[in-house]
Amino acid sequence: MYGTIATLSIDPSNVEALGKMLQDWNKAEGASDIGFVGGYLLQTDADSSVAKMMAVFESEDRYRANANRPEQDAWYQELRALLRSDPVWEDGNVVAT
Repeated sequence: MYGTIATLSIDPSNVEALGKMLQDWNKAEGASDIGFVGGYLLQTDADSSVAKMMAVFESEDRYRANANRPEQDAWYQELRALLRSDPVWEDGNVVAT
């Protein structure tokens, strides 16, 4: 498996909207059809304006194919509108669950 963890700077009042965006994406994109395994959104206790988002795919190839879809770029533009700054992405292999 392969995925990403994003660190997001977000106004705490937008966290609920972001959560809804993620749930809608799961339903609309046919997650299993594109190799999506699962994801999480965590709002940190230390700073409610920081959230961590994780997405896991079956393989790096499936992850990159999704990232290159025009639909994913459109979704990212909506995500970015909720954030204070660009996300910090850290991609990598999932080595344990």
